[in-house]
Amino acid sequence: MSLGRSRVAQLLRRPSVLDAVIALSLGVVFVVFPLIASERVLRDRGIDLDLTGPDIAVTVVTALALTQVRRRPSAVLVVTAAASLVSIVGGWDVNLAQLGVAFALFSYGMERSRRQAVTAAAVISLVLGTAALVVAGLWHDQWGRQDVLLWLWLATAAAIAVSSKRAAMMALEDRARRAEETREETARRRVAEDRVRIARELHDVIAHHVAVISVQSGVAEHLVDRDPAAARVAMHHVRASAKSVLTELQSVLGVLRQDENALPTAPAPGLAGLPELVGTARTMGTPVELDAPAAMPALSPAADSAGFRLVQEALTNVRKHAGGATAVVRVATSGPSVVVTVANGPSSDAPGANGIATGPHEASTGSGLGLIGMRERVLAAGGSLEAGPTADGGFEVAARLPLAEEDS
Repeated sequence: MSLGRSRVAQLLRRPSVLDAVIALSLGVVFVVFPLIASERVLRDRGIDLDLTGPDIAVTVVTALALTQVRRRPSAVLVVTAAASLVSIVGGWDVNLAQLGVAFALFSYGMERSRRQAVTAAAVISLVLGTAALVVAGLWHDQWGRQDVLLWLWLATAAAIAVSSKRAAMMALEDRARRAEETREETARRRVAEDRVRIARELHDVIAHHVAVISVQSGVAEHLVDRDPAAARVAMHHVRASAKSVLTELQSVLGVLRQDENALPTAPAPGLAGLPELVGTARTMGTPVELDAPAAMPALSPAADSAGFRLVQEALTNVRKHAGGATAVVRVATSGPSVVVTVANGPSSDAPGANGIATGPHEASTGSGLGLIGMRERVLAAGGSLEAGPTADGGFEVAARLPLAEEDS
């Protein structure tokens, strides 16, 4: 029994089947009810339900047309309007024609625009209204046939209201779908941005210290036989750099593992840390001069960190690609901006500043990610970056970073 009910329910969910069931049911009601109604009761109430052959024919035609009301609304509207006109002209009123044309007009209004629905209602009302007034009223003395106009305009108004509500719901669903797509796109973009930011941060944290480890381990290997003391100093630098990179790497990875509400609030490195950074570079064998004011200019946190990371990456590149070259780090205020410059001369094989020879310089083409990371950081902080070789065979990196608003 339940299986049969489910099959019936599935059939009734089909618009064509449901339309056929409703239309044929109405046709049966309009044919059977007048036949079984009590003639005495109808006369007592002043109701005339004398069913004629033309009434049955009009009802059958209208019912058959209504079975296609949603599949062919225009054709059904024409057929039912013609059937209603025939019933009015012939003086037959015990049929489905008037109700059928109202149903057809409602379905037509649901499928067409508001202007088309009103136009169709106006044309049909004009034709049927004229027939009801002239033919039914003056010829058959049936002045109540103008009720069809009321049915037509009620059906039109209902169709417009339902269609407008449906359009509003579709617009809301479309807006919600677009909003969901926008949220997903934004989430994907943020994930991509976070991946780039994390990669850049890891590069900045690791590259400097790993480059120092690579160079100093080469120095230790080069001097281990002829100058063990210097080799031990180099290995000390290797150990210190390894410890530093592990500490910073643990810090970065710790941030990734923490909940957003529990992120650390320690400030990122800024220009105030340049003296320490330059001192570290000097101990690693890179001659560096620092030309900067004692009190660093006030920058936004992003710009301050970008300036520090730029100098860190530039000194790492000097160490990797221009062994023995002297580097100059300058920080100067220029109008509403701070210019951070790192320049180095041509490569040489001179001993380092601490007296430790750098050993044979190993040329490296590099991946280019260092300059890319510098540019991304500076641009993200609202600044600009210029980088390129100098006339004496060296290299220069210059970043222009905006001052904080209160100091600009």
